[in-house]
Amino acid sequence: MMNDKDKDKILECTKELQSAMFRDENPSKLFTRLKSKYGIPTLELSMKLLEKSRLDIESPVNPIAECINRCMSKVDKNRMREVGKDSFNVDKFYELCIEGYKHFMNDEIGRALPIVFLYVKDNKKLGVLPIEMPDGERERSPMDYLKQIVYQENPDAYCFCGEASMHGIREGDEHINPSGYEYGDIIKDPSSKDIMIVQGNTKKGDNNINIVYDIITNKDGVLEFKEIEDLDSQNMESEKLP
Repeated sequence: MMNDKDKDKILECTKELQSAMFRDENPSKLFTRLKSKYGIPTLELSMKLLEKSRLDIESPVNPIAECINRCMSKVDKNRMREVGKDSFNVDKFYELCIEGYKHFMNDEIGRALPIVFLYVKDNKKLGVLPIEMPDGERERSPMDYLKQIVYQENPDAYCFCGEASMHGIREGDEHINPSGYEYGDIIKDPSSKDIMIVQGNTKKGDNNINIVYDIITNKDGVLEFKEIEDLDSQNMESEKLP
């Protein structure tokens, strides 16, 4: 019977295998490296676990996978084809993330689904990782999981996009200190409004992004987004940023 230590080792190997595949690491070198680190039995079980997970994710009945494919397929094709080329950079990565997440926000399944986008230089794929809150942990913020994802995947840049609520500030009002709220309480405030947040940075920490958008529903029921320029978004849950 497998003990907890063996299970942890398999999960660790699976995560490392998944991350290396995203980075397009040479399969032969990857196999040799992981075989030396974990041993053949653990590596084989990890590969089976990853394959099962892939089949489950790509299953037609998986709504999250369908949502990701549906929303990302709407992103400008020419801009997506630039991913992995010398002309593609962090700023263009952020632009793709924002465009992509606006499609998520206008999707029945994608609305309010927190996403972490990952960029690895020269990789022709972008990482698109949804943060699905575990049962029993709904009181936590999705950003509580951000560091774990970024440190595990170690990308050249990341971009977190999500929906949140903020206290509606009218002209002449005093700014509200969010520390007075428990997580999730502010959404019950009748003066609160929905916003879209975009926060990211590079591995070197030399090109960060902090943008907040007001969410506006147009006459056709489509969500539109207007940047809130006078808001200090630098401090939004900043202790949770990688």
